[in-house]
Amino acid sequence: LTGSIPPEIGNLTNLTSLNLGENQLTGSIPPEIGNLTNLTGLYLYDNGLTGLIPSEIGNLTNLNKLWLWGNEFTGSIPSEIGNLTNLESFNFNNNQLTGSIPTEIGNLTKLITFDLNNNQLTGEIPSVIGNLRKLQRFDLSHNVGNTSRGINPTDL
Repeated sequence: LTGSIPPEIGNLTNLTSLNLGENQLTGSIPPEIGNLTNLTGLYLYDNGLTGLIPSEIGNLTNLNKLWLWGNEFTGSIPSEIGNLTNLESFNFNNNQLTGSIPTEIGNLTKLITFDLNNNQLTGEIPSVIGNLRKLQRFDLSHNVGNTSRGINPTDL
């Protein structure tokens, strides 16, 4: 599939899973995605999506899988990500995300997979990462950011 994700996707409020992965979608995620509050899985991986991750993603409090890897997202991870307290799998690897990991990530105590490798993140690994006691996969490799020293998993 090609083209962009239409804002009308926000009208599909009964959806529990939205999988648009491995297509050739472009453009940004429409903020109307935040209307899909019944979603348990959002899979937008391996496309050509760009722009910021909308803060409205924080409305999807039933999500347990959020796969945005393999796109060209820029900007920082919205702090509203901390609202997704049912999240088990967080895959934002292979994008162009910048800034630091928001401390709100510490709210995601059900996380099993946390993957932010191959972005441009900077700063320190927040100490609240210690709240994520169910983690089995934790990957922050290949973050170089705009400074000479990015996040490095050996800093743990």
